[in-house]
Amino acid sequence: AGLLATSLGTQASADHFWTLEKPSSVGLSDENVRGAVDHVFNSQDAAVRDCFLVVKDGKLIAEHYSSEFYRDFSHEGNSITKSLGALLVGWAVTNNFLDMDADITKTYNVPSPRPYPVTTRQVLAQSVAGVHEANEAWAYDAGGTMWLHVLPDVFYQATGRRPSSVWNEHFAQILGLSEEFSWPSVDINWATGSEGTCRDYAKIGQLLLDRGTWRPSSIRIISSSFIDEMTRPQSRLAHPVDWASNIRGRSASASANAYLNPCYGLLTWLNTNPGSDRGSDKYPGTCQMWDERCWLPSNTPSDLFILSGVLGQDTIVIPSLNIVLVSLGTTADDYPVQRVLGEALCMLDPAGCSQNIAV
Repeated sequence: AGLLATSLGTQASADHFWTLEKPSSVGLSDENVRGAVDHVFNSQDAAVRDCFLVVKDGKLIAEHYSSEFYRDFSHEGNSITKSLGALLVGWAVTNNFLDMDADITKTYNVPSPRPYPVTTRQVLAQSVAGVHEANEAWAYDAGGTMWLHVLPDVFYQATGRRPSSVWNEHFAQILGLSEEFSWPSVDINWATGSEGTCRDYAKIGQLLLDRGTWRPSSIRIISSSFIDEMTRPQSRLAHPVDWASNIRGRSASASANAYLNPCYGLLTWLNTNPGSDRGSDKYPGTCQMWDERCWLPSNTPSDLFILSGVLGQDTIVIPSLNIVLVSLGTTADDYPVQRVLGEALCMLDPAGCSQNIAV
């Protein structure tokens, strides 16, 4: 079932966008890439992997399935879907339909999910968990029942179009997503619900890597500036000093520049300070839901970002190395999966990891 160009040559697929090419065509060692594939499928910390794909410089150089059954299998993306929702917002922002910093109630007539006004940016950043105001506390709305549920309505009110219509026309068709790809809940739920093949999620990662332009047809879908916003920390702690030790239970020494979650952008996870749950000098703070078991190796680039879902559904984009990794499966204890994928990245491109790009 292993599909490495080094051993099996170019492999055909129902999806003709990519043909499998040798790692050496992008300056990587065939042996290193094979070792990375073996690491992903043999690691006990990433048990039950269905696929592992590597795209570098726009070329598919590794594609491995635990069984041929999974080649065209529609995997549940789970919370990868959240990042797809952010892409829809990016389309609306790019086309001047939506102002991310506008009050969603005053501007779009969508009731706030909280007892105070919120903006689309704050909802996307998940920084609306506080009692008094936005940017008071961060929490993860896994199922879309706390605040993410307002986003499809904000999109519709801002654009006059159903999210499903825009997704199909401006994403699925342009990227050539497979017939197996579906997102039946797109008009009502962006927290979860997308399903697709491993190649489908790799294409979405490639769109992000190319900063919103689909290179094969030179079509810009989302502005590069929105991709920049999506992939950097967003929410600084409001009033960190006066409420720090009382209402919020935070240290009174909290920095005025601290971020609520320096490892989270707009519905996207960030590798802000590799090998740690602390932010960086540029983005100080403590990462939330960033269990030590999931920390990527300290030499992975800090511009790396992740579209991540439960059971170890991961699309990892590394702009400084021009690489997209995808692995899908059903790993019950999924926190270590992204660490294993980070280890695989440094195995297949050790020189790239040694650069340790700072953001």
